[in-house]
Amino acid sequence: MDTLEGASPAQPSGRTENAVCWECGERLVCNEYVVCCTGTLFHVCPECEAKLNGSDESPEGTGPAEG
Repeated sequence: MDTLEGASPAQPSGRTENAVCWECGERLVCNEYVVCCTGTLFHVCPECEAKLNGSDESPEGTGPAEG
């Protein structure tokens, strides 16, 4: 079992869901991810996923939206 310090990155489950995005908090069609060490599922919309993967030009890019 992975520890928090040595954990593997979350893996895509291959499913899409109409869910609340982990990053922006909007209910959208999101990609589902599984946290390997806990089995926890979370969802990220394609726009936030692109930002997290570095294709966003904004200087901050990774924190949750405030609002």
